[in-house]
Amino acid sequence: MDSESLEDRVKRLEQQVASLQQYLGIRLDDSGELRLSPEFHAAVRDGKLVKAIAIYRKETGASLVNAKKAVEAMQRRQDAIER
Repeated sequence: MDSESLEDRVKRLEQQVASLQQYLGIRLDDSGELRLSPEFHAAVRDGKLVKAIAIYRKETGASLVNAKKAVEAMQRRQDAIER
């Protein structure tokens, strides 16, 4: 049986995740949401989805397919808010 407490293990795992995020350049806001550049948000807002997908890929390292799905989902949410 491991002598590490649950709290210690969670703390260690959180530190590992934070280190990986920093190493990979993944930026999250205080709520844990992915933080993307103002340029990305402007492209989505202006309907420049190809540009937004390219920025998303650059900033997250996502594949083309995953970036396209993420940007389209964000566009749909934005459209629903604007209605």
